[in-house]
Amino acid sequence: MKIEREIKVDHLARIEGKAGVIVEIGKDIKAKIKVTEGPRFFELITKGKKYDDAVAICPRICSFCSIPHKLTPIEAVENALGIETSEQTKLLRNILYFANMVESHALHLYLFAIPDYLGYPDAFSMAKEHLELVKNGLELKDFGVKVQSIIGSREIHPENAIVGGFGKIPSKNEMEKVKEMAKEVIKRAVATVDFFAEYEYPSYIDYERNHLSIKPYDGYGVYGNEIVASDGFSFNVSYYKENIKEEVVPYSFAKRGKYKDKPFMVGAISRLTNNHALLDGEAKELLNNYREFLNPSNCFANNFAQAIEMVYFIEKIAELAENYEGKDESKAKAEKKSGRGYAVTEAPRGLLIYEVEIENEIVKYMNVITPTAMFLPMMEVDVVNMAKGMWENGYKDIDLIGKKVEMVIRAYDPCISCSVHVIKI
Repeated sequence: MKIEREIKVDHLARIEGKAGVIVEIGKDIKAKIKVTEGPRFFELITKGKKYDDAVAICPRICSFCSIPHKLTPIEAVENALGIETSEQTKLLRNILYFANMVESHALHLYLFAIPDYLGYPDAFSMAKEHLELVKNGLELKDFGVKVQSIIGSREIHPENAIVGGFGKIPSKNEMEKVKEMAKEVIKRAVATVDFFAEYEYPSYIDYERNHLSIKPYDGYGVYGNEIVASDGFSFNVSYYKENIKEEVVPYSFAKRGKYKDKPFMVGAISRLTNNHALLDGEAKELLNNYREFLNPSNCFANNFAQAIEMVYFIEKIAELAENYEGKDESKAKAEKKSGRGYAVTEAPRGLLIYEVEIENEIVKYMNVITPTAMFLPMMEVDVVNMAKGMWENGYKDIDLIGKKVEMVIRAYDPCISCSVHVIKI
């Protein structure tokens, strides 16, 4: 017997990109997540470009993740060329990145995940009976968009963020507006945590797994140069190829990651698992109140973790905006014209790694490893365990099992478009 669930880019699929999942139920239960979106050649396109032109190409990898795909290659270029940015630039980049986190998490939780929890096929159907709930999500999403527009100059593909700094410095009045907006939406983020703390996780997918995240430079942040695993091992991002192995399978265009030859997890659940002690403010209080919902063994905890992160990042945006001085400054200059650089940041869906080689200001090589590519094998494990658990416990309704399998996939918040890169033809 075979279960086949095709996931497409439409309002029923509720993931970014085009993929399908096939679950085979027989003597053994097997699963394949088939990424059918064709290969994309962003790394190759950057080859031969001046480095600042190359980093302007990278955000086109994905509109959801355009901020991470701009700020991470900028960090890699700066690492390669010995560029040291100002504290004000670092502050603005953090606000910009945190705003993207809020927008992305709000979209995923309210438009993709919560309809599952309430039994609706999509957010439009849910809005008919839960309009205020949908408004809650849209307010949080719009907050993230507005902040990105103020700092990045547009809602997606932030052209104002450049190597060495920013093209235009936001005014203090604009940042005061950011602070006030943050204070207005924080209660909506807290309500999101309360919502997800009302639902138990299906135990079928409890499975011990390794969680990889960065060791942040400062607090519970998105920047760092060291990757830590929940098994206690850590390594500098420059050794990523020795520790995160990529592979391909014949049924999918996406790359897939292994850590110590095994599937692993990245994302909000991994960040909280490894770095929860770095939380402060109301996010810390909420996590302490609902600690049992941070279950490192269950992928549904990723939804709860994203809700906690929204509270934290909104609070931090307000704090950083209040500390913004608005000094007029020129961008930092490069110490050299050639070099190899690495960067790792925490995109909404997990670790995002960039490597770049520059010669006389021209990009000779670029490599990108995205979060979705890293956790695809782990996702297949959870799909198998969900289907197996239901089947062995007497659930024989194929459609019901298929729907629960899709919920597992959506809990990861996958970004399929980010996972289908190739760097050689």
